[in-house]
Amino acid sequence: MENTFSVKEVLQTAWHITRNNLLVLMGYSAVAFVSLAILQFASAYIMSTNNAVLNFVGLAIVLVGNSIATLGFYKLTFKLIDDNENDDFDFKTIFPSWKNISSFISITIFLGFIVSTITLIYKQLQPLSAFQSFVHTAKSTPFLMGALGLLAFLILVLAIMRFMFFPCFIVDDNSSSIESLRQSRELTYNNISRILTVLLLVIGFIAAGFLCLGVGIIVTYPFTNVILVVTYRKLVYSYGIEHSGEQIIK
Repeated sequence: MENTFSVKEVLQTAWHITRNNLLVLMGYSAVAFVSLAILQFASAYIMSTNNAVLNFVGLAIVLVGNSIATLGFYKLTFKLIDDNENDDFDFKTIFPSWKNISSFISITIFLGFIVSTITLIYKQLQPLSAFQSFVHTAKSTPFLMGALGLLAFLILVLAIMRFMFFPCFIVDDNSSSIESLRQSRELTYNNISRILTVLLLVIGFIAAGFLCLGVGIIVTYPFTNVILVVTYRKLVYSYGIEHSGEQIIK
């Protein structure tokens, strides 16, 4: 891969990798989907009891399973990018380490904590008359409601763009949870416009996959994930050039 970064190059490289390895990518996605579905069913059954220990076990099963499936796909994509595409596929080479899994789970729990905190704050504010008056005013004023919705959307998109590459650093650099977030934030500092374009394209491809009666997602899901990994690799190379050989990877 060349040490440059443009949206066109990302799409060309990602499509080349996806097209030449479609069966491998689709096979992994199918296995991961079925495995996660089984784990979700098993954990739901376990967590249906009132036993706190079993509930914790059920939650742990879901977190570990999701981490292995997600990070495994990233490792597979890195292997297809960096190694000979004709090499034999070996499951052991794409299985994430326990450090990778624990880092990913830590961030997942942290994100869950943020969502839970926001939900709790909202519930605590609901009984307050001043908050109720504000909500009523917002709902009865379309412009204000639209502005608040747009502001929330922009904040969410900005957060996603700045931290979306943390799984790549966990896999590619064996980074810890906090370090991977810092690296992702630094990597995306001066590339917001190009990353936004890539993100919008990814959303568009996913939407197109679902519009094709859901069948298209079989191709678009692997393709969009490959796009993200290729974007990360291009950004890392560009970062080294722009900073006189300095690498964001430790």
